[in-house]
Amino acid sequence: MAARSYTVGDRVVHQVFGEGLVVDVRARDFFDILEIAFSDGVRKVTSIHPQLVKAPGDDGDPSPGQESSPVQSTSGLLIDEPADIEPARPRSTAYKRTVQPTTALVDPSTYRFARSRILEIEADSLKPFQNGKGLEAVPPTAFFFHLDGLRIARQRGFARLLALNHARDVQRLEHQIRACLRVLREMKGRALLADEVGLGKTVEAGLILKEYLLRGLVRRVLILVPASLLSQWREELQHKFDIPVKVFSRGERWDAHPILLASLDTAKSPRNRQAIREQGFDILVVDEAHRLRNHLTQAWKFIDSLSLKYLLLLTATPVQNDLRELYNLVTLLRPGVLGTYRSFRRDYVVRGDRRVPKNTRQLSQLLADVMIRTTRSSTSIKFPRREVTTRELELHDDERIFYREVSRFVRRMAARDRPRERRLPWPLLLMVLQKEIGSSPAAAIGTLEKAATGRLSSVRAELLDLLVLGRSVKREVKLEVLVELADEQCGRGEKVLVFSQFRRTVDSITRALRERGLRVAVFHGSLTAQAKDQAVDAFRQDADLLVSTEAGGEGRNLQFCRTVVNYDLPWNPMRVEQRIGRVHRIGQTRDVRIHNLSARGTLESYVLAVLQQKINMFQLVIGEMDQILGHLDWGESIEARIFRLWAEHQDGEEMEQAFGDMGKEMQQARERYEHVKAYDQEIFEGTSGG
Repeated sequence: MAARSYTVGDRVVHQVFGEGLVVDVRARDFFDILEIAFSDGVRKVTSIHPQLVKAPGDDGDPSPGQESSPVQSTSGLLIDEPADIEPARPRSTAYKRTVQPTTALVDPSTYRFARSRILEIEADSLKPFQNGKGLEAVPPTAFFFHLDGLRIARQRGFARLLALNHARDVQRLEHQIRACLRVLREMKGRALLADEVGLGKTVEAGLILKEYLLRGLVRRVLILVPASLLSQWREELQHKFDIPVKVFSRGERWDAHPILLASLDTAKSPRNRQAIREQGFDILVVDEAHRLRNHLTQAWKFIDSLSLKYLLLLTATPVQNDLRELYNLVTLLRPGVLGTYRSFRRDYVVRGDRRVPKNTRQLSQLLADVMIRTTRSSTSIKFPRREVTTRELELHDDERIFYREVSRFVRRMAARDRPRERRLPWPLLLMVLQKEIGSSPAAAIGTLEKAATGRLSSVRAELLDLLVLGRSVKREVKLEVLVELADEQCGRGEKVLVFSQFRRTVDSITRALRERGLRVAVFHGSLTAQAKDQAVDAFRQDADLLVSTEAGGEGRNLQFCRTVVNYDLPWNPMRVEQRIGRVHRIGQTRDVRIHNLSARGTLESYVLAVLQQKINMFQLVIGEMDQILGHLDWGESIEARIFRLWAEHQDGEEMEQAFGDMGKEMQQARERYEHVKAYDQEIFEGTSGG
């Protein structure tokens, strides 16, 4: 085929991608390479491509064989790209994709041509833009926004996921792609994603959301997650999918941002639920959707009251105690798909025991229309082992004295009733101080200094005495062991990820390691997004270690490293799991090594004993800890429970007994979780993404 001649500025029509503008021409021996701005991005196309012609009016009539209407692209686009067309370049946000190409295409003659051709097919659909003033009143930018939406809407289904080319650090796992395509094609965007823990439900939801945004099918998005997961979701969506999500802040309007992230508790409150109903969100994503299992709760009623085109519910355990819970979740998505509750109970629940299903094969077939559940056994994914080493250390004398005296101060203050100082967050302050002394003297000294200069005149003398003790600490056993461990691992070419809860501890560790001559990158929540990316890149390329606060435990995939050091131990095991999950996740090809540094006789040693001995936390599958904690009915957070036990029991034997009892409760919670997991497997056989 003879090459046609193109120059920059030529208007062209591609049978797949529609109208475009040539923005660059690169000469080759027998043809040219063209860069063309289409409505969905800039693509490279050869000048001899059979589906490419100049637009009529730009250089005569279409080439022979191309007499058919060039607006074929608006009446039935193929999604699969020809082999010699590169994928569209990723955009920084979903919304920029229509703004950039539209401005490039708003040329008066192009506009007149495109409008005259599209009107033959889509005249009625432009009525929303006419406002009774005739088509001449339609501005070019608005017209091309609409044209872009029409082109996408007329594509032949979801032949492939466009979102994959706009994702970063996302493995193209077969079960996830298959699940997303089923949600898009068969379930019309209303689905219960119930994969077993660790298989990437968040990634599936992100891909589906990105797909709808790219295709212009969604503009207003609301994502509801537990408050503890807000940061993790924000990081995942922004880093992996370039979705500009904003966390809802108290006092803001619900229409302040097109893509909002909030906690379910915030959204369902009387002050907010009506405002959300009025916003007309296109899609709602609810994580940990097992919180919606009870149809009598305000949360279930709130979700049921929303008018939504698309709805995604995510949970690894759709049923815990009663098959009515499953019925309630499915009813939110597709009312009536399981019939009335009376008929559902008659056909699928064993009489006298609402926990036991019957006719499970038929039930699975019904659920397959609205639910996807992928099990680990149905995938080829192999998770590496975890090798856990806990180093029980003896504090140096000056360290032990400082730890003991700070702990005594914390217990005394926790036992007092201080009505005159209610404005001071004593319980929180004391809890933080106890955590800090378990991390490093530097962390505790900073808080003691602030407290001593505050309005605590009655205890200022005690605080000053503690500061003297803290500043007298000359050696830190954990820091010494960490330096030795870093020398050993980095000498073997291993990269090491070190976690601490506190910024001052991170600074102390960083100084010691750099004095040793090691290359250290630092990651903490005060860094800008760009600085965080640079820290991770430095760790990936040149640095021996990354020393990080909890901010590094959220949303970052660091599978190129396999060694994690828990310099201090969070009381919440979910945070420990998030740390390990940065390296022990899908994509890790080597066994993961976890080193816990624990000083004997400290609160952290009791917590570690419970987590390691009673529930074997470090060998749990990713995400299982959250399920176990969900089976605890304490009426207080695990951190509050730990602090209360520490404050109320000072004798060593009493302390061991108290934490032993807590461990038994957590062990029972794990057994209940294992029972629910086996129960779910029986019910949901046949609902996998395949």
